[in-house]
Amino acid sequence: MLKTSKSISLTGNSMIGEKSVLYMSATINTADGRSNSSTTVQNMELYEANKIECRQDEDDFKAMVRELEDSINTVNTEVTQQ
Repeated sequence: MLKTSKSISLTGNSMIGEKSVLYMSATINTADGRSNSSTTVQNMELYEANKIECRQDEDDFKAMVRELEDSINTVNTEVTQQ
């Protein structure tokens, strides 16, 4: 028996100039809105020197993930209620 699932993948890079400092990824299950996410520091020197900007980018990424989670949960709730 084949069992499948759908998900949304979101990736982001916190850039300082042309260099990627943070790599962020998230996968959101479209059935229930649950997500898995990770953040990897790719350049520790630039991260330490630009921590405020990098953390803001990380916060912005997390907000995007939450927005997608919420929209999936809203759609699933509306479908269930119909």
